[in-house]
Amino acid sequence: MKQPSACTDEALAVAHLAPLFIAELGLAVACVDAEGTIAACSAEFAAYGAEARESSLGLPLTELFPELIGHEQDLSDVACGRSPRFELPRINRSAPSGDDPGYITLTVLPHPTVANHAVLLVQDVTAEGRLEQRVTQSLNELRLLRAELEAKNRRLVELDEQKSAFLRMAAHDLRAPLSVIKGYVDFVIERDGNRLSQRTTDDLHTVQARIKQMTQLIDSLLNVERIDSGEAALCCEPVAVARLVEQVGQGFQMLAEQRGLTLQWSASPDLPHPLGDPDRLAEALANLVSNALKFTPPGGEVRIEAFVRGDVIDIEVSDTGPGISEQDQARLFQSFFRSEEARQRRIPGSGLGLIIVRAIIEQHGGQVYCRSQAGQGSTFGMSLPISVHRTSPDAIRNVSS
Repeated sequence: MKQPSACTDEALAVAHLAPLFIAELGLAVACVDAEGTIAACSAEFAAYGAEARESSLGLPLTELFPELIGHEQDLSDVACGRSPRFELPRINRSAPSGDDPGYITLTVLPHPTVANHAVLLVQDVTAEGRLEQRVTQSLNELRLLRAELEAKNRRLVELDEQKSAFLRMAAHDLRAPLSVIKGYVDFVIERDGNRLSQRTTDDLHTVQARIKQMTQLIDSLLNVERIDSGEAALCCEPVAVARLVEQVGQGFQMLAEQRGLTLQWSASPDLPHPLGDPDRLAEALANLVSNALKFTPPGGEVRIEAFVRGDVIDIEVSDTGPGISEQDQARLFQSFFRSEEARQRRIPGSGLGLIIVRAIIEQHGGQVYCRSQAGQGSTFGMSLPISVHRTSPDAIRNVSS
């Protein structure tokens, strides 16, 4: 075995300082000569080696740390001052405190006072190594998930395109026969209405009503598809909300009277004019009013109100209908969802009205909401952000019974 080289008191002082480093940084320290032989070391130093040794003095570093084989010239360059530093980061090694796999880092620095010698620092970096390992593993998993997500997203885009194409094709194929059927029914009623029995006339009117429902369903499906695909572009302009409320209210006035309902509408005299598409907003409000009239029993009341709330304009439609359970409220804005009340009372509808309302209002940067309790009626509202445009139209108020 090669004898250790002569080492001064200054070199041995490294070992005396080692406990301070160990306590604070988890370090083990050794002094080595230019040939890589251990001249002095701290008590903990040997515990980090590849093999347990009672004493490390006089041993070549490569016996304790085989990872340094091939780096002898690097060690010599640091000891002789030709290189300022050499490091092997995160070597696999069990920590002295246990048998679990761990990591150490070897750092070689020139000895500050002894010529042709270097200081070797061994630091337990198991915590950092394991963290880095977990981070690397997580990043790899994220890359795999991202690749899967991108593949699924591409598939969803393909399916969405296929769905759009199918809806357009189905709408075209359904409209043609419906138009023919409607034409024949209208012709028979117009030509032979006076000669037909009451039962036959009622049956023909039922066919007309079903054709109208089918046509409305087709229109709703195409409307949802256009909104989802981004084809339903908005034609924005300052919208007179008070006038919008009045027009929609007047449009449903006769239907409300036929059903024995009271329809009221009101708007503040100084409502601002938000930017929006008047036709699309009228469609959204009409859907809310139509739903309210459907679910409100005879003798009930439906009310349309518009008012400013902070930096938004709220347009609310309230009714005195049966209300909506909390369970159904959580699903109101899902496609084709119909509440338990609608199913029990067999109220006609496609379950797309509220979807269209939400899509239109969200296109305008707004939100839709619902307040309801079973047995106490419902309020559906839509909030629109206020623009800088503002007018002061006359207050609009009308009540019909």
